[in-house]
Amino acid sequence: MKRIVIIALLSAFVLFGCCKLTDPNVNKKSWTFMLYLDGDEASMQSDFITAFHNIIAAGVGSTDEVNIIIQFDRYPHMDDFGGWEIAERFYYKPGMEPTPENAIQDWGDGQGGREVNMADSETMQNFLTWAVANYPAEHYALMLADHGFGWQGLIVDMTSDGAFMTVRNMVDALSNSGIHFDLLALNACMMQMIEVMYELRNVPIDIIVGSENLGTTWAFTEILQAITDDPSITAANLGKEICDLYKDIHLADTTITLSTIQFDKVPAVAEAVTDFAETILDSVPFTTTQIKAQVVVDAIEDAVLHKVSGSNYTSAGGISIYWPPSYQGFIPDMFYYSYIDEVIDFPMDSSWRNFLYIYYNFSQYQGILPPEIYHIKDTLAYFDSTSVDLYDFCKGIVNYK
Repeated sequence: MKRIVIIALLSAFVLFGCCKLTDPNVNKKSWTFMLYLDGDEASMQSDFITAFHNIIAAGVGSTDEVNIIIQFDRYPHMDDFGGWEIAERFYYKPGMEPTPENAIQDWGDGQGGREVNMADSETMQNFLTWAVANYPAEHYALMLADHGFGWQGLIVDMTSDGAFMTVRNMVDALSNSGIHFDLLALNACMMQMIEVMYELRNVPIDIIVGSENLGTTWAFTEILQAITDDPSITAANLGKEICDLYKDIHLADTTITLSTIQFDKVPAVAEAVTDFAETILDSVPFTTTQIKAQVVVDAIEDAVLHKVSGSNYTSAGGISIYWPPSYQGFIPDMFYYSYIDEVIDFPMDSSWRNFLYIYYNFSQYQGILPPEIYHIKDTLAYFDSTSVDLYDFCKGIVNYK
């Protein structure tokens, strides 16, 4: 009889007690804000060190409602905070210096800080799954910060032989983490491209923030202040706040762009671009092209929740697309050898690569593209000589007379 009672009690403990101990809702905060800072290159390390000095001075850090979790990889030859040169993880508290003594001492495998390849998808995935397992929350925001190259990728680790993360590598890391990202902030140049967002299409993301153009320093302190001051903030409003703060600290910069996009609206933009490109390739009347361009304009306006820009890009709509110029008749090698479906899906899935091929080889394919396209293209401002604003291009078609 006693044995039966003991077994029953043990069964009850397994069914109820253990469930309570492993309940994912236990100790959940409102937000976990994860920062993946690749400072494994001199200029980026300098930017991040400056950001940490400002954050410390402002006394910003984790609260009862917000976890701030950081992985920061460093580069040699900078003495701040002890001059360490590896990757460390931090549960960041107000006023805390990012030193090895204040870092997480056990990453779940019995070891703490170490040299890692920040451009490796497994490194990123490991950080994400560790952060969520140890610091659960109702909502998750992730900022990836380093150099960016649009659809080609982002994050360069100079102490790992210059290793580079492609967009597909990034997608692998985010997808395999199993996390639903309320907000993804791509703090790297040129990342707010339709090609990048299309590649991310199967990753569970609500809001994405990024720049169409070459970027500059983001307002780290103010962003963390915004979320810790108001842990009830929505992902959409946090994205808008990130844009406005970026504008505030770069009021004199004429070349900035930053936009906040509702991610479930991106497929409609991609579909509109596909229909637009395929329609042009059918050599339809220009008035029909204008109708299709308006659909793209409407889809972008629906997707872009908020945007800011400097005076050089006041017509920027928040999403760019690859369209480099040809120089003296020479088409960029990158178009032929890299802008292909082995690297990224959008060029072929959308027929945009076919459109560009006809555009570049107009002498061989006369009469397919309307001449108005060439006139409109000449009026567009470039982002780093490789891409243009998609909204600006389509709006130019709609308004062309």
